[in-house]
Amino acid sequence: MGRDDSKKRGGKPPPALASAVSGAMSGAIISACVQPLDVLRTRMQADTAMGMSRSVGQTLQVVLNEYGVRGLWRGTGPTVVRLSIGAGINFVALERLKHIMLEVLPHASGQLGYLQAAAVGGMARAMSSAVMSPVTLVKTRMEYGGPNHITYKNTAHALATIASTEGPRGLFRGLWPTVLTNAPFSALYYMLYTQLKGAIGGSQAGGSLPTTAVNFVSGVCAATAATLLTQPSDVVRTRMQLGIPGVAAGNALATLGLVLRSSGPNALLAGAAPRILKRTLQTALVWTLYEELVPRMSALYMLATAQQDADSEQRAAAADAEGSRRR
Repeated sequence: MGRDDSKKRGGKPPPALASAVSGAMSGAIISACVQPLDVLRTRMQADTAMGMSRSVGQTLQVVLNEYGVRGLWRGTGPTVVRLSIGAGINFVALERLKHIMLEVLPHASGQLGYLQAAAVGGMARAMSSAVMSPVTLVKTRMEYGGPNHITYKNTAHALATIASTEGPRGLFRGLWPTVLTNAPFSALYYMLYTQLKGAIGGSQAGGSLPTTAVNFVSGVCAATAATLLTQPSDVVRTRMQLGIPGVAAGNALATLGLVLRSSGPNALLAGAAPRILKRTLQTALVWTLYEELVPRMSALYMLATAQQDADSEQRAAAADAEGSRRR
């Protein structure tokens, strides 16, 4: 979606199918590429919870020693499922909420204001992260691979095992910290992204840049700031979802208190470096790819719809002609 795409569409959101397919493709491709960073982040947070503090380089060496290079892609299955389906849901909700927001509370610039963008981004991500919370749980456990880790054959086996051993509620362990990590992240990200994209694209220097470059630079800056601000809630989410005794309490607030008492404030920054790099790259690349894909998918959808309508009209005309001939 370039700087003028909303104008080209007359303010209408893209077709839901185009948003879903574009978001799913973007999420699946990019998530698989940055998965090693997520493995390192999860391992660092889990190790810190058990009193083992390691740097990014040391954690990388441990993972390679234990599982080889393939160990860096532990949990890729649920990650791709989570990001592809989750991104599809998120982008469909985002486009619809944006359209509704601009109709109900029109902004003078014709674009979303700061608070509107934050509300739209937060609500869309809250919906998608809540729906995909069971897959996020599986992803976290499969990424870990450290002491006391739980082994699953694949995503489906993990979901079935957790449901049978921990009950259906077990699938939503860590739901609130998951939402409280993702919704504020997306609220901050989308607010900063839309404002930065408009500022950079509208500036004299940015006006000469390709739309893809403007989208990517805006995405990197927005993702870095949003990731830093939501780091503590991500640490709480990881601890609650690992299922390892002693590293989490009954709820998010109690777990936060446990982290501070047992490991100190520094524990809230565990895994921050790979998380910032992963989140920044993943979010910026997913959005950049989505912005490139959605106009093309929308055009294909409209073409297919037009062709379907033309075929229906031809069949109706042929049926009418046949009826007239028989009469």
